[in-house]
Amino acid sequence: MNSEMLNYAIEQGIIDLSHIQDAVNMNKRKEILEQHPYSIWESKDGKWHTYLPDEEKGRVPRKRNSKKEIENLIVDYYKEQVGHSFKDWWRKWEEKQVRYGVSNNTLLKYNSDYTRFFEDGSFESMDIRSITEEDITEIMVKCVKKYNLKEKGAKALFGYIRGVFKHARIKKEITENPCEYIEPKAFLRFCNQSIPLLDDRVIPQHEVEILLNVIKEDQKKTPNYIPLYAVELAFYTGMRIGELTGLKWSNIREDLGCILIQYSEKLDRKEKRYYIAKTKTGKERLFPLTDDIKRILNEVKKQELKYGYFNEFIFSGENGKIHFGAIADCLRYRCEKSGIKRRTIHDIRRTVNSEMRTSGVSSVVAASLLGHTEKVNRKNYTYDLSSIDKKKEIVSNLYKAM
Repeated sequence: MNSEMLNYAIEQGIIDLSHIQDAVNMNKRKEILEQHPYSIWESKDGKWHTYLPDEEKGRVPRKRNSKKEIENLIVDYYKEQVGHSFKDWWRKWEEKQVRYGVSNNTLLKYNSDYTRFFEDGSFESMDIRSITEEDITEIMVKCVKKYNLKEKGAKALFGYIRGVFKHARIKKEITENPCEYIEPKAFLRFCNQSIPLLDDRVIPQHEVEILLNVIKEDQKKTPNYIPLYAVELAFYTGMRIGELTGLKWSNIREDLGCILIQYSEKLDRKEKRYYIAKTKTGKERLFPLTDDIKRILNEVKKQELKYGYFNEFIFSGENGKIHFGAIADCLRYRCEKSGIKRRTIHDIRRTVNSEMRTSGVSSVVAASLLGHTEKVNRKNYTYDLSSIDKKKEIVSNLYKAM
């Protein structure tokens, strides 16, 4: 199969890319085991044995409880011995992340970023033992300029490189980590410093009113279309989209007068399956049950019981639990219907926080309600929503008390 046909098969879903990777890994494993110069045998006590090369002794005996375990030991040994390039050590660092239990989505992100920043470039083929801080600074500046990276993206890229070199240092491939001698300002000064327009981050008050009116009108027309209620709830809670779809009826604590937000739905993009996990921060939080929230939940329960949708998850439809894609599509269509810019649940989340902060709510309280740190709240979620008339009033009253 040539590369064009292979790409077509992957795009059409005829071949699963993860299966191809599995096959590649199996072939590599088989090749390593076939080239291993020592025999593998089982002793009378049920243990499996082999030898591994050793610089001082020539070879050293090794044993494990099963054949698979002894083969894994052999494969891991030779993987550690092969290759000195940055590319080789990136793969070793990535394998360590797998052993440490990072998610498939994170691994896909690693692969995507490696392709974007390093693949087919000169840096990936350099011997990691000879790479200097000047080489790393050069690739950082090059990437920051080429991809117009903002500070957050640049720091993430440097984090990858630093992680690879730290792993190589731990494994004694290098005697010192050149990243320790790099001043981040050497590449951060080239970052994209543009400030996003307010309208790109939060939803203006008049648009919020338009959207809520459209949502309520559509609820009257199609009361059993449950994603409408999820979007409305987002305007009153600022919940993340995965938290909305991960919400269970057992999380509604009327005895305490609050919602216990403890779950979030996630999508494993490699295995193409949804699953329920902890919130993004891994922490639970409480959100007060207001009259609007109670109204939404009561209507949802009423419609789900009427149409037979009701189950443990709050937002469910005729096909069972609703996934976050349905909520995103619902909001997108209401924006198009209203003739306003396409918005996301995250835009609503920033808007809710900014409304609270502009109204005088402290960053401590706002961060607690939305489930992030004060620093993140101030830096990424707080925007001034006061009108120009309000600002005029504030400035005009500066010295009236004197």
